[in-house]
Parts: sequence; C-alpha cells; structure tokens
Amino acid sequence: PVEILPFLYLGCAEHSSSKSVLEELNITAILNVTKNCPNYFEDSLDYKNIPIDDSLNADIQKWFDDAVGFIAKVRSLHGKVLVHCVGGVSRSATICIAYLVHAYSYSVNQAYDYVKKKRPIISPNLNFMGQLMAYQSR
Repeated sequence: PVEILPFLYLGCAEHSSSKSVLEELNITAILNVTKNCPNYFEDSLDYKNIPIDDSLNADIQKWFDDAVGFIAKVRSLHGKVLVHCVGGVSRSATICIAYLVHAYSYSVNQAYDYVKKKRPIISPNLNFMGQLMAYQSR
C-alpha cells in the first residue's frame, strides 16, 4: 500500500489479507470498498465495509459521508486506515479523493493529482469521477 497521508493508506485486496504488511504499517482500521472481499482480521482491526461494484451505474457518492467519517474517526484515535478495493485502482482511490476533497477542501482535480502521484495506477471510472465532481460542488 502507499501512504496518502500519515494516517491514510491506499491499497488492494492482497494488502488487506497480509497481516505482516498491516502490522509493519501499524494499520488499525480497514475500509473495505468491495462486495465480496473478506474482512480477514475482524478480531484485531476496526472495519467498515462499503459494498459496491466498480461499475458505471454504481452509486458510490451515497457512501462518501460514511467513508469520510470513518477515516476521520480513525485519525482522531491516532490510528491508521487502509482503504482498499480489489485492485486499488478505482473504488478505493475514489474514496481517498473524496476524503481529500472533504477534509482539505481540495478540488477533485487537485485530489486526483495528489493521489495519482502517490499511486500512479489509480483510474477511477468515469461514473465515479462524475460523482466526485457532484460531491465537490455540494
């Protein structure tokens, strides 16, 4: 996973299943942005699940407030959160961008560029980019 902020990491499903990776980064919470990836360590980590597909008709925007609130809660407890989907490319990247838009008043373009520098393979689908634009302007 890559560090987006000192308390916010972006990665893939494989990262979420590796106890050694999570321990090395001192991850305390996981935001799982998939419908069917297991929450492997529920006995020791705080989880939030956002059950959506990476599709052109998925409504990810309705989850932005929950996701941002979860990340803010982890931060307030001096924890670290890993946001992941399957590939760490679209859904989880969209959530990280939404967090930057909300918490730091970044524009979507600024937040996208910031996250892209940290993890060059990100590519939120066009539907999600449109929902981020709507979220930014509310």
